[in-house]
Amino acid sequence: MSKRAFKSLSLILSPYHCGTRANGPGAGPLFLQARGLIPVLKEFGLPIHEAEIEPVDELDGELARGFEILRRTSELVSQARRNRSFPIILSGNCTGAVGVAAGLTASGDISGQNLGCVWFDAHDDFHTPDTITSGYGDSMPIAILAGLCYKKLVQSVPGHEPLDLDNLVHVGMRDVTPDERRRVLDAGFDIIWGSTETKVDFGSRLGALLENRRLGKTMVHVDLDSLDASIGKANKLASYGGVLEEDLLRCLDHTAKLTDPLALTLASFDPGYEGAANVSEVAIRGVQVFLRNVLA
Repeated sequence: MSKRAFKSLSLILSPYHCGTRANGPGAGPLFLQARGLIPVLKEFGLPIHEAEIEPVDELDGELARGFEILRRTSELVSQARRNRSFPIILSGNCTGAVGVAAGLTASGDISGQNLGCVWFDAHDDFHTPDTITSGYGDSMPIAILAGLCYKKLVQSVPGHEPLDLDNLVHVGMRDVTPDERRRVLDAGFDIIWGSTETKVDFGSRLGALLENRRLGKTMVHVDLDSLDASIGKANKLASYGGVLEEDLLRCLDHTAKLTDPLALTLASFDPGYEGAANVSEVAIRGVQVFLRNVLA
């Protein structure tokens, strides 16, 4: 689909964390919606379709609820793409990306093996049930995307195909243990590391990398704790050494120009922490810059 061919924008809200509605980061999507995202989307002059994933309370257990949310996410993303609508997903946590990717492949846009992914995050998100010690379920989305765990269960998500990690670019990773660092280095995907010791020029580095990589059709995932904690505490895991506002805007500008974006996701924002208003304003400005190029 040409960047100029979109007939509308689809705002897909998934206000869930650990399968529970508006719990912690699950409140982030509704906060962003209420803090001025809709007026910014209206600036582009396209119809806006809003859809919110219905509660999954009838299911027992975080895992069952979480995967049902992914199935519904996939269906909404696929529907948007088939209707020539650009999907913007507000997800309570990172694992929502599994549903986004599945929806893109289900729509016929691209295969999982050819899908590019630009992923902004302070964390590796590359655990599996065999490596995790914290028990935190939202630390595995990249591993799930790559088909490294929950192999049977993820097949129930319509359209799921494993992502080739050679097509993944990770921006802002910094809050990792030595074991986590070793695992991502062994996996071999591109990483632009954050740092508390030196100022990283994220924009220039990502721009140069994308020029060389030529990812083509790409999903863009922005975990808001990729932002430096000086902006505000995006969630309880926020840290320093990350992406500043100007970095995010330049990175999204380069990504929109140097790839063919298929979807944009904002995730993992808990407005219950200090600086929530600043974080939301930066995130919304990022969406504005990104769409200005996608819809040009």
